[in-house]
Amino acid sequence: MKKYILTIDQGTTSTRAILFDKMANTVGMYQMEFTQICLKSGYVEHNANEIYETVLECIKNVINNSHIDVKEIDSIAITNQRETTVMFDTKGNPLANAICWQSRQSQDICEELIEAGYEDIIFKKTGLHINPYFSASKIMYLLRHNPSIKEMYDKGQALFGTIDTYILYRLTNGRSFMTDATNASRTMLFNIHTGDYDDELLNIFNIKRSILPRVMNSSDDFGYTIIDGVQIPICSMIGDQQASLFGHCAFNSGDIKNTYGTGCFMLLNTGYNPVMSKKGLLTTIASKIDGKITYALEGSVFIAGAAIKWLRDSLKIINESKETCDRALKSKNNDLVLVPAFVGMGTPYWDNDVRGAMFGLTLDTNQDDIVKATLESIAYESLDVFEVMADEAHLNSLSLSVDGGASANDYLLQFQADIMQSVIKRPRQVETTALGACFMSGLYTGFFKDYDELRRLNQTQKMFYPISSAEEIKKKYSRWKLAVEACRVFKPGN
Repeated sequence: MKKYILTIDQGTTSTRAILFDKMANTVGMYQMEFTQICLKSGYVEHNANEIYETVLECIKNVINNSHIDVKEIDSIAITNQRETTVMFDTKGNPLANAICWQSRQSQDICEELIEAGYEDIIFKKTGLHINPYFSASKIMYLLRHNPSIKEMYDKGQALFGTIDTYILYRLTNGRSFMTDATNASRTMLFNIHTGDYDDELLNIFNIKRSILPRVMNSSDDFGYTIIDGVQIPICSMIGDQQASLFGHCAFNSGDIKNTYGTGCFMLLNTGYNPVMSKKGLLTTIASKIDGKITYALEGSVFIAGAAIKWLRDSLKIINESKETCDRALKSKNNDLVLVPAFVGMGTPYWDNDVRGAMFGLTLDTNQDDIVKATLESIAYESLDVFEVMADEAHLNSLSLSVDGGASANDYLLQFQADIMQSVIKRPRQVETTALGACFMSGLYTGFFKDYDELRRLNQTQKMFYPISSAEEIKKKYSRWKLAVEACRVFKPGN
């Protein structure tokens, strides 16, 4: 009897393998961090082979530690950090470090494309703004700056993949060179209206179709891998933010969620019709199931949980992220504002050059104040996104579902409820990204019966209601906007 689904959740700073049972309970989880390679300011790279090794290690340990029989695993689901770009050969060997979605190193290429007048046509076809965030300029960067990759590319011996594709290729020993529609829609090479790679876009970026993986449904037959001699089908691949949306059971147009991960991502289901934003949101594919594409509006914040990691690793003022709630509650300073624009700012600013700052420092500013301001900055960034989303999608009232590591922080969620003047719902199962991929795989195999069953499994653990006055919130938010504007004026080199 099949009792479990194994989800591989490959994130920006760590890899996790999670076993879910039929009640959507976490039976076991194993997590490993991997190296962040930062050669210079704004550059973020990963060793793709190291990432794959963490995948194997996490799979092995979650199975062993959970004391289950591999034969009881129904299927495998993969969810992944999006946009991160890997070039590899036909044997699966990486040809260079993977360029992380956070990395700004292809900014010059993006500026060339903007100056050439391609912004409008690219946005109309992809729903994306020209930005180093997305994969196409990263591919161009690797081909332009690595002669050996360019030589293999010219000979037809180089392949491109986002992390999902690379992991799948390795797990299947090269049998499956595939991606899904959600990941493909983040490459800037994929036409979200036609549901295929676009020849005009390929010409603009000078990229051959032959290096690109086959685009599948998010819930599909992706081949199989072998674990301890047992053949296990891989039946779902989906980008992490879209997986989170599905994990929240946001199946209907108007459903919305916010994920507090390394970055912060708010997605709104817009149904079968793409809504093209005029104010800095991205239009993206939420899922493709049985050939039908569902769309979403997305707001992207580049730095969220990464700011907590900065407190721990760079400033060394906390030992663990879970300390931040109590530390913030100790702070009596309500005037300190921190703008964590360490790698530029996303929605609604799309400013690659802006960098972070703190405002309101005094002689008695202490570590607790900085921790508090950091948590509040994540909530402010999310409000920036929601303000635009509410305007463009005509949202009047909101109940926001949340997930991600930082969603465990009660101070953050209460402050988020206050400044949004909305109800915040934290689900029982906070591993919502992994759960969404699990749901996808289980629907494909019959492990889960239908959407109604998934809704019954998706229970709310705690709700946060606004307790601050609208007048107080307006004053706080005005200070944040002023701080952001100051950062955008005072840029390095100005």
